[in-house]
Amino acid sequence: MALSRLRAALGHRFMPVVLAVLAVALTLPSLDAGLIADDYYLRWTVMGSRDYQGIAPAPWDMWRFFDGNPQRTERMMDLGLLPWWTFPQLKGAFWRPVAAATHVVDFRLWPQFPALMHAHSLLWFGLLVACVAMLYRRLLAPAWVAGLAGLLYAVDDAHGMPVAMLANRNALLATLFGVLALLAHDRWRRNRWAFGIVAGPALLAASLLSAEAGVGTCAYLLAYALFLDGGTRGRRFASLLPYAAVTLVWLILWNALGYGVYGIEEVYNSPFADPLGFAALIVKRAPLYILGQWALPPAETHLLLGKAGNLWLWVGGLAMLIILAVLLYPLCRRSKTARFWAAGMLLAVIPPCATGPMNRQLFFVGLGAMGLLAQFLQEVFSAPAQPAGRSALRKAAMCLGVVFIFIHLVIAPLGLVAFSKYPLGPKSVLAGFHNVPGMGPSVAGQDLVIVNHPLPVHVIHMLAGRVTAGQPVPRHTRVLASSASQLTVYRPDDRTLLVRPAAGYCAQVSDRLARGLKHPMALGQQVTLAGMTVTVTELTADNRPAEARFEFSVPLEDRSLLWIQWKDGAFRPFVPPAVGQTITLPAFTLPL
Repeated sequence: MALSRLRAALGHRFMPVVLAVLAVALTLPSLDAGLIADDYYLRWTVMGSRDYQGIAPAPWDMWRFFDGNPQRTERMMDLGLLPWWTFPQLKGAFWRPVAAATHVVDFRLWPQFPALMHAHSLLWFGLLVACVAMLYRRLLAPAWVAGLAGLLYAVDDAHGMPVAMLANRNALLATLFGVLALLAHDRWRRNRWAFGIVAGPALLAASLLSAEAGVGTCAYLLAYALFLDGGTRGRRFASLLPYAAVTLVWLILWNALGYGVYGIEEVYNSPFADPLGFAALIVKRAPLYILGQWALPPAETHLLLGKAGNLWLWVGGLAMLIILAVLLYPLCRRSKTARFWAAGMLLAVIPPCATGPMNRQLFFVGLGAMGLLAQFLQEVFSAPAQPAGRSALRKAAMCLGVVFIFIHLVIAPLGLVAFSKYPLGPKSVLAGFHNVPGMGPSVAGQDLVIVNHPLPVHVIHMLAGRVTAGQPVPRHTRVLASSASQLTVYRPDDRTLLVRPAAGYCAQVSDRLARGLKHPMALGQQVTLAGMTVTVTELTADNRPAEARFEFSVPLEDRSLLWIQWKDGAFRPFVPPAVGQTITLPAFTLPL
């Protein structure tokens, strides 16, 4: 009786609204998340400032972080917005005008009220979940299975971080418009809704202009043509031509307008610049995404592990793929809808492989995975008894089903709440990046020198946060090294420091957001900045700087230099060592 009531509830016609409310309720802690990382940069592009004029991109182009222009990059390095090891030809520019428009609204109307910005994101998230549930209701039967799929998607913990970080709203929008495109396409193909031939491609364009992740929409359009479209083969694939045209025009404009990535291959990759290299990344990263979507641990776990640990993580992902293939094959063989979800999921895994694996990339992957999982659970727990020869496989499927229920309906909702409140870990650590002592009005005439920073690329966020809050900023900001490993600081004379990180420079992935390993610095290479010259004095075995010499234009005790170090979880004043002496600073590593 209880099971019947549960099925009736899941199949209720108002279930999409209920699931939207549930998803928003679970992510309400994000209202207190404040601004995080890139959020400060986005606010700067809209609000502007008298400091750093001419550097911030236009508001509608706010995701043009690095444009490949060496002059702009070197100016940002000179001011201290980027670390000294930044690759001058660095490019990281993304075309997201639809998402940008929503942030312009936020930063124009309520720039000092992040809670209202997060409420804005929650509205988009609730709408996304409702539309996903509607798509499931159109494609899955009976209705309770569609409701179960919608529930699994609504409480997926992979959505917590993107909902809580304003700068990740683009993923919500791209997925929402992509799902709406699928709904329009299904109505066109099944119900002969004539407007669908226009609405579908237009919604795909909105998805692509929200984020490049909108390419995931194409995965499901192709899967639909393969398995769900009832037309002839020619008509099925002809129905994809408007979408192909939209995608092609988007790609042409993307390249013509100078968007793309270059110089940060460990974090972002261009599939078209190196197709064979991208194929290798699919093999390397896709199993991690599948493991993160279907089970544990999340894909970003690879950031915490060494080479051996990452190998085992990859093996675990491959094992998950094999297990799913074996147990889901009978279902996919019988059900064309299951084949649609499986094909869409696998195709949707490909685009995220262009970035370092993180569960926040799983919006489109989860769309197929949760539909497939709901069908799998229906089959396992509702099917009649199997012949003796198949009983072992049935038992294995039932055990796996119980595990999936526990992961996705017990652990996942708790994770969704936690990631919504702490998308990048404890707020105290992130807040500490903005609390720099000595940053009073006089700092405008000083150079801030941070000896060791846990996340050097975060300096731009700290400075952008200060200028948009009307706070003074240093004349220049210098980060000598990351705190990712123990730091040895030696002073050979009154104006010079020799700095040696135990693991070398660019040891952590986040540091390589400024320069990828494919663009090494040369031994003896100099970087000349206002008041300081950096010389690479030694290289590691893999051609990263192992030691650098910092020569200042004034003695290190000069009052124009404000010295800071990261110690015991906070920024604190630093006193340079005496001439001929060495200081050792302990490591402090963030999982980023």
